[in-house]
Amino acid sequence: MNKKILILISVIMMLFSASYARENQGLACQDKGKKTAAQKRHSKRYKTKEEKLAAAKRYYEQGAYLSAAQLFEELFPLYVAEPEGDTILFLFADSYLKNKDFLMAAYHFKDYVRRYPLSANVEQASFLAAKCYFLNSPDYNVDQTDSKMAIEGLQLFVNTYPNGQYVNQSNAMIDTLRNKLAKKDFSIGQMYYNTENYKAAQICLENLLKDYPESMYAEEALFYLVKNSQKYAQNSIDSKKLERYQMVIDYTNKLRAKNEQSKFLPEAERMAADALKKRNKILNNNN
Repeated sequence: MNKKILILISVIMMLFSASYARENQGLACQDKGKKTAAQKRHSKRYKTKEEKLAAAKRYYEQGAYLSAAQLFEELFPLYVAEPEGDTILFLFADSYLKNKDFLMAAYHFKDYVRRYPLSANVEQASFLAAKCYFLNSPDYNVDQTDSKMAIEGLQLFVNTYPNGQYVNQSNAMIDTLRNKLAKKDFSIGQMYYNTENYKAAQICLENLLKDYPESMYAEEALFYLVKNSQKYAQNSIDSKKLERYQMVIDYTNKLRAKNEQSKFLPEAERMAADALKKRNKILNNNN
C-alpha cells in the first residue's frame, strides 16, 4: 500500500514539474518577444541616421557608454565610407574603454588603426589599444598573457612614435608591467627556496635577473641567490660543493656591485665569508 502511494506521489510530482516547465518556457518566449519588440521600438525612435548619430554622441557625452556603443555599432556600417566613420569608430572603441570592457576596446582601437592609418587620431588609438591590455593586466600571481601583450604593444608604440606625447606614459606602464612579471618570477623562486628545491630556485632567480635586470626585485633576487647557493652547496655531493660555494661569493659580489648600501649586503657578506672558508678548505684537501 505504501509503495502504491509513493508511486502515485512521484507521478503527480513529475506531471507538475512538466507543467511548470512548459509554463516557464512559454513565459520566456513571451519575454523574448517583448525584448524583440522593445528593440524594434528603440530602432524606430530615430527617423534618420543623423538623428541616431546625434543621440549616440549625446549618450557618450552623458556617460551612458553602453548605450552609446550600441548605437555607434549600428551606425558605423552606415558611415564607413563617409568622413564621419573615423569619429564613429574611435568613439565606439572609446565607449568600451570608458565602460571598462578593455579587451573589446583594444580590439576596436586596433581595428581603427588598421582602417584609418592616416587619421589625426591614429597615434592616440595606437596608444589606447596597448593601454587597454595594461588596464586588463591581472594580479601578478595569475596568468600574465595580457601583461606581456601590453608590453609588446606599448614598446611597439614607443618605437613607432619615439617623440610622441604618450611616450612617457608608455614607458612608465612598461616599467610597472616588468616589475609585475619580475614579482611573479621572484615569488616562484621564493617558493622553490622555501621548499628546498634549490636547483629550481637557482634557475628561476637567474632567469629573473636575465629578463628583468632593472626591476625592483633584482636586488632581493641576488640576495636569495646568495642564500640559495649556500644551501645548494651544503646539500650537494662533494664534487659540486666547490663551484657552489664559489657561487655564494660571486652573487655577493654582484649584489655589492648593484648597491653598496643594500640592506641585504651585511648578511650576504657573512655567508660569503663562510663560503670562502669552506671553499678554501676543499681546495687544501684536494691538494
